[in-house]
Amino acid sequence: MKIKKIVKASYLSGYAKTLLFILLFALSCMSCSKSVIFVSTDGDDLNPGSKRKPVATLGKALELSRSSVSKKIIIREGKYYDVSCTLSAIDSGLIISGETGKRVYLYGGKKLKNWQQHGDWWFADAPGTADRSWDFRILIVNDSLRSRARIPEAGEFTHKSDWPYKWQSSQGGWSKEPTREELTKMAYDPKDLGSWLDTRNAELTVFHAWDDSYVGLVGNDTINHVVRFTYPATHPAGAFASWIERASKYIVWNIKEGMKHPGQWYLDRTAEKVFYWPYPYEKISDIEALVPTQNQLFNFEKGARSIILENLSISCASAPMSNTGYGTTEIQGAIQSEGVSHLTLNNISVKNVAGWAIKIRGSEISISDGEFFNTGAGGINYDGNKISVERCGIHDVGKLYFGAVGINGAGRNNLVSHCELFNIPYAAISGVGNNSLADFNLIYNFKLELEDGGAIYSGSDSSVYRNNAALFKKSNTITGWTYYFDELSKNCIIEKNLAVNTLAPVHNHMANSITICNNIFIDQGKQTINSSLCSNVSFTGNIFVADTLVFTTPTGEPLSKVKSSYNYVFQKFYEANGIVEFKGNKLYCDKMLKAILHMYETNRVEDFDPTDNSLITGKNERELMRTTLPEAFIQTGYRGNFGEIFSTMTAN
Repeated sequence: MKIKKIVKASYLSGYAKTLLFILLFALSCMSCSKSVIFVSTDGDDLNPGSKRKPVATLGKALELSRSSVSKKIIIREGKYYDVSCTLSAIDSGLIISGETGKRVYLYGGKKLKNWQQHGDWWFADAPGTADRSWDFRILIVNDSLRSRARIPEAGEFTHKSDWPYKWQSSQGGWSKEPTREELTKMAYDPKDLGSWLDTRNAELTVFHAWDDSYVGLVGNDTINHVVRFTYPATHPAGAFASWIERASKYIVWNIKEGMKHPGQWYLDRTAEKVFYWPYPYEKISDIEALVPTQNQLFNFEKGARSIILENLSISCASAPMSNTGYGTTEIQGAIQSEGVSHLTLNNISVKNVAGWAIKIRGSEISISDGEFFNTGAGGINYDGNKISVERCGIHDVGKLYFGAVGINGAGRNNLVSHCELFNIPYAAISGVGNNSLADFNLIYNFKLELEDGGAIYSGSDSSVYRNNAALFKKSNTITGWTYYFDELSKNCIIEKNLAVNTLAPVHNHMANSITICNNIFIDQGKQTINSSLCSNVSFTGNIFVADTLVFTTPTGEPLSKVKSSYNYVFQKFYEANGIVEFKGNKLYCDKMLKAILHMYETNRVEDFDPTDNSLITGKNERELMRTTLPEAFIQTGYRGNFGEIFSTMTAN
């Protein structure tokens, strides 16, 4: 009897296990059928999100994902408007993917409809813009950014403000701290502006040196000819004007008086209307005009992790009006995060946005195989640890803000590699982070608007620029300051890079222990290599090609002015010894000079002794070096077109 009971219990246990297995299998199948949520332009948010019955919006797909085990969303081919989603810790592990091989467009805005004729112009209603509850600075017509109305039509006005105080480097700021009053006003010439200026609509770019300020207006004193800003500028109007002419200039945006030709537009906030001057070939019934309604299409909150975005084209995002900050770092991004980790952005395109394409903070972030262009601010702005930016194209940025950079990076242990950056108003890469690497990047047409900065520029500890190529055309007049380590950089390396027609391929400032080795620097005429206020700089194994080479450097010798006569920042660099090693270099030139600096002042210019280096004179050798395509740089950029770009930039 006891044996029978045991057998029966064993039989029931096996039966129960079989039932449990069948149940789990069924549940697994059900789960598999719901493991992917589909979004389609012909979907319905009342649908379950299945392949046959997709939802219509990404917002609904996220809602379904959060209430189920589904961690993948596939967005089918098509255009999706007014898109904005916030991803948080609950979304960790999620994949949002555009349909493979298809065109998936996400717009953070909507179509402007019901255009009406107004003489040569068209207009459409924009309710909510009078109180700025809806505010925007870009108009996209048929997938292209249109130009904002501006005065003057080209160039800039010259203002009348003066700021006579001395800049004491980024560490010291101004010798006199500017007041809020001084930062919020600008004197103008009455022939340029007057009582007709609509301060409700007008916005100003005020130029400085390596940045600009972007401000709105709260008043216009037509008696004293002074305008008042909505918030403080970065520097007082007129700062740096004693050594940079552009620093006394400004531009007025978004006013009726600036409508000078087809393709321009402005937002009349008083009338709550958008005015557009169409091209002759455009028909009012055919255009697709978009304006942004969202600041971010994707916003990652702190705690979100292990999320993938891939195969998406993003466009039409706004950014609240604010002063830009250095490198436009105060402006928001279309994709933005704070404290995200293990994030992957692959095959993402961002264009036609008012701020950054990507502005991201966190760790273990990968951005790869993307393209970022036609942005109001910069391309990619990152801050964190173990962030990689690889095989990306960043170009034609700074459409609203002239201080924009292609990539702005900070943090530690980061990588910027095989990217192509061009048509940049300021620095192409401004910072990579400490203990970080920039390699195999192709850079051309940079610093098109502002001063200082370079192709790759940063203040870093133990970072490396390696195997990069920076090019300008032979007719170039822009001083590149190409590979540049700035204030307080130390233990950094510039190695195996190429610079062609950049005039100043190396410019280091207030840096210590910088190694420049095995690079190729080619210029027409004069080439300048700067080591201002630097110490322990080493040049080995480099090739310099130019008619005249000028190395500017301190020597550590006693200065004519006593140390105490300088401000506290400059005193730290009083004993700077500049270049301490120079050997194994090849110098293709007729003249080689050393300009001895006493702080920033040239004390004397003398011949540079080429001992322990090869000095090669004669035109034939120099021309050979200028026209030889260095095989080592074929891998730079992400398009595989280095040879084509090199040939174009160096052609006669």
